[in-house]
Amino acid sequence: MSGSRAPRTVKVAVVGSGLAGLTTTYLLSSSLPDSDVAFEVHLFEKAPTLGMDSSSVSIGKDWRIDVPMRSFQGGYYPHFIALYTKLGVEFRLNDYSYSFSSFSQKSGPLQTTMIYNGASGRAGLGMPAWMQDLYFRRERHHTIMRIFGLALFILTTLQLFACYVRLILFSLPPVRSKRFNDLTFGEWAAETVPCNFFARVLGFDSAWKSFTQDVLIPLFSAVCTAPEEAINAHPVEDILDYIWLTFGRTHHYVVSKGVRDVVARLTSNAQHIHLSAHIVSVHADPSNPRLVSIECSTIDGPIRYPGFHHIVFGTQATRVGPMLSTYAASLPPDSHARDAAMQQMACLETFRYVRTVVLNHTDASPALLPADKRDRRDLNLVVATRCARAVPLPWSPHRVSLAYTMTTQIVTPPPVLRAAAPVTVFQTTNPFVAVPADRILSSATLERAVRTMDARAALRGLCRETRRAWWQCAAAADCALGPLQGAGRADSDAHAGVWLCGAYAHVGIPLLEGCVVSARNVYLAICDSEGLRPSSASCF
Repeated sequence: MSGSRAPRTVKVAVVGSGLAGLTTTYLLSSSLPDSDVAFEVHLFEKAPTLGMDSSSVSIGKDWRIDVPMRSFQGGYYPHFIALYTKLGVEFRLNDYSYSFSSFSQKSGPLQTTMIYNGASGRAGLGMPAWMQDLYFRRERHHTIMRIFGLALFILTTLQLFACYVRLILFSLPPVRSKRFNDLTFGEWAAETVPCNFFARVLGFDSAWKSFTQDVLIPLFSAVCTAPEEAINAHPVEDILDYIWLTFGRTHHYVVSKGVRDVVARLTSNAQHIHLSAHIVSVHADPSNPRLVSIECSTIDGPIRYPGFHHIVFGTQATRVGPMLSTYAASLPPDSHARDAAMQQMACLETFRYVRTVVLNHTDASPALLPADKRDRRDLNLVVATRCARAVPLPWSPHRVSLAYTMTTQIVTPPPVLRAAAPVTVFQTTNPFVAVPADRILSSATLERAVRTMDARAALRGLCRETRRAWWQCAAAADCALGPLQGAGRADSDAHAGVWLCGAYAHVGIPLLEGCVVSARNVYLAICDSEGLRPSSASCF
């Protein structure tokens, strides 16, 4: 860049302050050396606080609990971890252990069925308390019961091990059946039941059915915070990718200082943050139809922000449609930009979301946690029995349907606060039992993207695979933006670029990794459209 010439200003509007929007804002706000372009980034958030931390809750003076729980797994989150490392975010190892229990409205306390001691399987399984009570009986006449308890634990452990080994073999990318690419999880689970003579004689067909129904569905219902029907409708390829990338060799981590620290680092260079700014409409700028103007309703009244060269939607797909609709209506009927915006809207209509409820509370009820403390683990997963689901529950803002897996985390304070923590706090995601109002510290209702086969097909318009090694699965492949991204920029008489990013806009299970990768790809595409050439490696 010539020292005598000021850089050209390119205005970019980023809508939504979740991780996708914040990452886009961070990348665009970071200076590019010797560049003749200066990005002026405006971040719009309808809530009074930035999205990643808006639902979190403070306990006492120094303890802030993230909502929702934001742990991440080393194998599935490489770009996410690289971003946090570049930002200087501190995170610590936290290999969660799990308990699996069943809930029946008639039988009282939860019945613990399995205990997983964490560390991606390296720590093995634990013996539930009721089995321990059988095995450790000291009375002489209870020898048979002791033998029965030990034999039952060994048998169930061997069954689980055999099923897990089979699952890993199914998930291996080089040998994975291509037919799995076209199956939902429910179809895959039914198709892979072993039906040969020896499997039936040994009961392995029943063991596999139990494994997929009682272990995999609750586990991925917790990972996706979605009900059973959403897991059964999820493309199985994404689930197998997750299993392969988290197999054995990786750890779970949590941020040491919470997401508030992450938000502060991501917005350290942001100059224009608009909070409590509810976007009423997006339309072609009256003074220059090639640019975008945004109308907001704020506490100070309506405000118009004109002159944007690009607009990045980093919010839920269901919320983008109405804003795109007003923009498309403001464009000439025969313009490429209008047609491109309409195609984006049609694509976004395929993406689905489910309601998720997160409660922070102090209730250690045996309907939420195993009654016996020996069965309690970091994360306690509870599934309602089929009989329990036959009785519908009345709707409540603090409760979801019995089709979800209820997950209660025993929240651990930061090390410096553990001795002085004022209360024991539990965070229950998707509770289907009532928590007394006087025990609830905070309640948040969130929307969670869930993948369907139709959404996976539509995703190709937003994200495309560019390179995959023979040993890699789809979730680990290199990718770039799809043909629907940047609506209007392909026109010879170019209009403003319209870009979409978020967990839903990337391959795989919609998680935080997708937010980061899609935001990075949008940043690179915006730079490319403005004649800049930053490398992917320079981002993080």
